[in-house]
Amino acid sequence: MSISPFRISRQELASMERNEAFRAMREQLRRQECGTEGPSFCSVHQHSSTTAQDSFRLHRDIIHTLLVPLFLINHQAERTAARALASKKGAEPERAFRGEARSAFAWLHCILTEEHDWYLTARCPACIVLHVLNSEPTIRFVTVAAQLAGARSGFGCWLAALETAVREDPFWGDAFWPDIEDRASRLTDGVQQLVRQCHELRTTLDNPSCPIPSLAKTPAPVAAPTCTIALNPSSFARKQVRLSREEQRYRSSVAWNCSLEMRQPMTTTGTTQSRRRSLTS
Repeated sequence: MSISPFRISRQELASMERNEAFRAMREQLRRQECGTEGPSFCSVHQHSSTTAQDSFRLHRDIIHTLLVPLFLINHQAERTAARALASKKGAEPERAFRGEARSAFAWLHCILTEEHDWYLTARCPACIVLHVLNSEPTIRFVTVAAQLAGARSGFGCWLAALETAVREDPFWGDAFWPDIEDRASRLTDGVQQLVRQCHELRTTLDNPSCPIPSLAKTPAPVAAPTCTIALNPSSFARKQVRLSREEQRYRSSVAWNCSLEMRQPMTTTGTTQSRRRSLTS
């Protein structure tokens, strides 16, 4: 495929460009791209039209801006879990959390480990954009990121663009979207609970007089209050540097045992043969 499957109107783009974090991220990625020695696009996509390449870059920037908060949530959750389980040698980090937050933490760790090169945008912009539709986990990952960002951030239109792309894709088709949206919504709730439980644990750990919540039991999930993950410009500017520092550590990470069935290695052809329609938990 030589064009992006996503469509954003000029009015929608203007709304997103009012978001300072998005503008900062676009500039960061532009400088990063200018600093590379090789061509930005791979041999398959370097002959695409200028208009197509501009669209791929724009959509790459949107995807990256949306995924960074999930990376940071996972990173903070790992640090919080390490503190909470410091006295329990050999305990799996996920045991620091309860209910749906535990499942969300394990899922995030798995996909961030398996899709490391992709979410760090270390490849051809076209390949990065086309990879969203490569598997059910990657579609769900971006859907969750868009749901967490919320309409107030200016990225509400991306969820609609993603839905349209999935419904119109010859491999996935119209009937697939309701199920993926439902699964993504449940995972979004789990991530919101994870954010809340991290805050609770940090508050408890910083106050020795407060008892640490039981880590051995897994009570029924408690409904988490609605929260929107803010796209904070200053946070992005500071945390972007951390992404490169964390890269080597993530390369050597070992994903926990989970039922996630991940995709085949990313290809640059954009064909549907390598895709997976399997629905993961």
